[in-house]
Amino acid sequence: MRVSLKQIAEMTGVSVSTVGRILSDPMHKCANEETRKKVLAAAREINYIPNAAARSLKSGVKDEQRIYSVDILLTRYSSESADPFYDELLMIAEKELRSKGCIVSGVWHQAELSDDKYSADIDTIVSGFYADRQQRSDGLIIIGKCTAKALRSLKKHEKNLIVISRNSTNYEVDEVICDGSRLAACAVSYLEKLGHTKIGYVGDCHNEARFSGYQSAMVKGHLTPDIDYIFDTVPNERSGYAAMEHFLRLPDPPTGIYCANDILAVGMLKCLRSHRSRGYEPSVISCDDIEEAQYTVPMLTTIALPKNEMVKFALMLLLDRINGGHKAVARIELEGTLVKRASCRPFRELSEPEYYI
Repeated sequence: MRVSLKQIAEMTGVSVSTVGRILSDPMHKCANEETRKKVLAAAREINYIPNAAARSLKSGVKDEQRIYSVDILLTRYSSESADPFYDELLMIAEKELRSKGCIVSGVWHQAELSDDKYSADIDTIVSGFYADRQQRSDGLIIIGKCTAKALRSLKKHEKNLIVISRNSTNYEVDEVICDGSRLAACAVSYLEKLGHTKIGYVGDCHNEARFSGYQSAMVKGHLTPDIDYIFDTVPNERSGYAAMEHFLRLPDPPTGIYCANDILAVGMLKCLRSHRSRGYEPSVISCDDIEEAQYTVPMLTTIALPKNEMVKFALMLLLDRINGGHKAVARIELEGTLVKRASCRPFRELSEPEYYI
């Protein structure tokens, strides 16, 4: 272990202790975020895993147990426009894989695989992942929404797959999900309890569980979704900012807004900071509970997803399938938890929060 950490330190130009903290704690924050990225990239390059003897003493696993190599595919964003939620899932997944004595053989980003509207040749994209591979990995973890067409293409190359997502694959492959429709229903229900009847939605509207959940919850609450209150967009901070600008232009905007993820909500709160003189103060709720959600002002109300448990169950299923433990498609569904913070308040409440990051 010490030799490997020293090697990574030499490759990246940081101290051995910093390398150790980054690899042992997926949520460790560096003064320079580029440092963390360089350390993780170096660890992948040399196929770093913790010391086998120390691992076996702790877990009882025999040293001669086979070391599996696993790829990770992120489908919700390109490397140029990261969503912190998936970045957090990736960090947790890499740590868990190494703690199980697995090698992270590759990390891919391909946003097109999450979009049914993408018309290019999916088979060509997927084949490109494996073009320069001399040896296939033992399994693949897919983080994020993946279309049925993309999954069928991936299954031509991989027999051991697991998806971690908010959208079900409908038993195409093994999956661990926090059902997006239930997350949306929880968010809309909370806004209703606070007295909001004009509730908007910001996020992807195409074949998306959170949007269908929003629609169903509105119907269940005998509320009529206004087309002007629905903003169809990709999940990033810039889109959240644009969504709030749209609502600010409406003569009668929504008083409560459900964002499909936290990073959209962060962008919306930043926009409200820039337009504080308008006097528009909607309640904003989202889901994921990324670290940044705790540092917005007001603090962001969100539905926390159990990221650690999602990754642990996914790895459990993947290793069980690799070892021939199960053949039928398996699905594990986990619940989100409503985290009440200051960005949501009762309708017509007189107290005035300040919206800024």
